Amino acid sequence: MQLRSLGLALLASACMADAATAQAVVEKYGPLQNAVDVPRPYAIPLPPNANPRPQWEVGTRYWWSEGSTSFDIDSSRLDPTLYGSPTSTLTYDGVTGNSLEFFMSVRNETDTFFKGFIGGGWLGGGSLDDEDFFAGQVKFSDTYSEIDGEGSFYLTLDVGQDFDVGYSGNLVISPFVGFNYWQESIDAYGARCNRDDVGGAFCGPAGSTAVPFGTKVINNKSMWSSLRLGTEVTARLFDRVTFRGDAAILPAAYLLNDDSHYLRSDLGPTPNIDDSGTGWGYQLEGELKIDVDDNWTLGAGVRYWYAETGGISEFIESRTEVDLQDFTSERFGVFGNVSYRFSTF
Repeated sequence: MQLRSLGLALLASACMADAATAQAVVEKYGPLQNAVDVPRPYAIPLPPNANPRPQWEVGTRYWWSEGSTSFDIDSSRLDPTLYGSPTSTLTYDGVTGNSLEFFMSVRNETDTFFKGFIGGGWLGGGSLDDEDFFAGQVKFSDTYSEIDGEGSFYLTLDVGQDFDVGYSGNLVISPFVGFNYWQESIDAYGARCNRDDVGGAFCGPAGSTAVPFGTKVINNKSMWSSLRLGTEVTARLFDRVTFRGDAAILPAAYLLNDDSHYLRSDLGPTPNIDDSGTGWGYQLEGELKIDVDDNWTLGAGVRYWYAETGGISEFIESRTEVDLQDFTSERFGVFGNVSYRFSTF
């Protein structure tokens, strides 16, 4: 115990001696000039995000449109002395559509994006003109039917890359590659005879009703599956107003079309004619968008779709193939949408 007390006394004396020595040095030479400042801890800021635009956008859209589908069936290679070229021409015209869509887009920090939409709705209105020809293009039948019913379904998926071409991000060009599926099913009712070249020998006098308009006579269901190659352009026009344009070529558009002739028992059960072919087309879209606030956006624009092909028509019951010519589908309309934008960082 005495030894411990002695040790503590000596340590205290040494500390007081060191303190006294340090104080003497300071009084004689002044404070130390090379003192080291220990840095205080501080928060390390995160690097800025490479993409200042919102990463996500989701919304809904209403599309009103009017469209047409037309095609020729050429059976002349079966018997050129009997069948005309084309043999039958069907034109579905003035078919109005009312569609609802869900759309979205997502972008990462490297400005790579994925966007798409899915929609569908109701088709109605318009007319079907069905013309049939003998050799020498002698029209032996021409009928008018009313379009009433069925609908559409479509899907578009794209992936691409944003390129800021200047003006502080107010002009962005975004090439993309994608896929589009476009289906329309149309019901036609009744048949009224139009003027033909044989005095109504097959249908009846011009203006007469061959089939009551409450009777379904035909359904046409066209299904396009297409590759999309295109570019989207986004340009900020004013503080809260942005223009968005989207143009895509369809270099490969595959068609599968089902025809159901309900009153033609000689053609077998429906669908009794299958059409197929690979063609091309294009799709255009333009929109003005207004930012309500940092998240909500309202938009309105126009859209046009077109696709065409030739190919083969197969009469399923008889397994007979003839030529499909000039099959075209088109649809043009206006749309309005509302969307919500947000970021995940």
